[in-house]
Amino acid sequence: MGAKQMKCLSSDSPTHSHRAESIISQSEEKDKQEYAQTEEKDSNLCLDDGEKPSSKGHKATPVHAWPEGRAAWEEQLCEQQEQLQREMQEAKRMLSSLQALLLYGSLPEDELEAPLSVGEGVENIEQQLVIVRSHLDQSMEESQDLKKELLSFKQEILSLQGMKDALQLRLSAQEESAMQLKQELLMSTMARDEVAGQNEELQKKLEEGSSQLNEYKKQIGEKDRLLQQLQENLDKALTIETESCSEKLSESQNNGFPYRVATEPSSAPAHRVTEELQLVRDALRSLRNSFSGHDPQHHTLDTLEQGVGSLMDRLHALDPRCRLERNGRSRSPGRKADHSKRDSWPPSTKVVHSQSSPVLHSADYTKVLYFTDRSLTPFLIHIPKRLGEVTLRDFKAAVDREGSFRYHFKALDPEFGTVKEEVFQDEALVPGWEGKIVAWVEEDSGESSHFPCAV
Repeated sequence: MGAKQMKCLSSDSPTHSHRAESIISQSEEKDKQEYAQTEEKDSNLCLDDGEKPSSKGHKATPVHAWPEGRAAWEEQLCEQQEQLQREMQEAKRMLSSLQALLLYGSLPEDELEAPLSVGEGVENIEQQLVIVRSHLDQSMEESQDLKKELLSFKQEILSLQGMKDALQLRLSAQEESAMQLKQELLMSTMARDEVAGQNEELQKKLEEGSSQLNEYKKQIGEKDRLLQQLQENLDKALTIETESCSEKLSESQNNGFPYRVATEPSSAPAHRVTEELQLVRDALRSLRNSFSGHDPQHHTLDTLEQGVGSLMDRLHALDPRCRLERNGRSRSPGRKADHSKRDSWPPSTKVVHSQSSPVLHSADYTKVLYFTDRSLTPFLIHIPKRLGEVTLRDFKAAVDREGSFRYHFKALDPEFGTVKEEVFQDEALVPGWEGKIVAWVEEDSGESSHFPCAV
């Protein structure tokens, strides 16, 4: 058959050339028509597939059921499209084979085995021209196909390059995030180590604080025991003093005037009580020095000391010998020796009094209110002198504190009004304020001021 076609192509009749051209044009038109038909089938298939689910969904399923079968429908459509593309490629190959068969009289596989020259067996120039044109058209189509394939390959390469760049960007971003995470991990590790070190230091400090607390508890226990011991000594001294006073009172009531004879035997118990009271005062002073400057225990010690002094004043007030001394001080010159013994008592027993003492008289005693650095509350004492006769020496004896102190007194100045006046000389009179003495006892730090300061 190939030989017959070659004979038809190599004949001298011009109709053969026109017939070949018509065959080639018909084959091209047929190829175009088939391509158009395949596209129409593809579009119709898409339309049919789009209409069928809608109609079925209208009959059987609701509208919201359409997205569930969409994935299956898309897969089916892609498979049909790929099948159509394969069929189109097969049709194109068949058309090219038919065209080669018409041109060369054999299939392309046969041409590879036995190639023919362009002008072999061709006598007419027009036929040769037609054949050359057909070869040219075929080569143009092949070149177009190759260009399309090249363009598709280029696009694919560009897309792959874009994907590669995107992946590189993502990789770099992930590397940066990984580095940042490593830095954060390192910082968190360092912070954890620092916190662990701080915890260890705090644990050590806590242990030290607990040990110090235990030591303080031990010291407080020892001080409590010391206070209890002092309280017991004080109770014993008060008991002895009470017994001696009761004995003196009974003797004076039974014998009438044996008081002068009994004073000398009773001087020994009184002296013993005075020594014990002085011992209590010394112990309280040493205990006061063991506390810090602003310890609240100072107020307790001061209250205890004032209570002891007030109690001793009451006991001496109950002592008939003391009453007789006060009553007969101007009548009997023999009472002067006893008065000197009364002056030899501790200062707290003769000047410190409680506010509730029943033997105080406002005409003979001056109320003193003084403040200290170590206590937040003031102290109230009484000095057995009238206001205006009290000197700084009397005030120091009443306060009875060891160490160097500065003494400020509230006074009224005609120029500045209410001021705090500091008194230095022991024989200087202490200023008063509204019938009493208001003072501030401060530790001497080496700085002195001779000018009154307003309050």
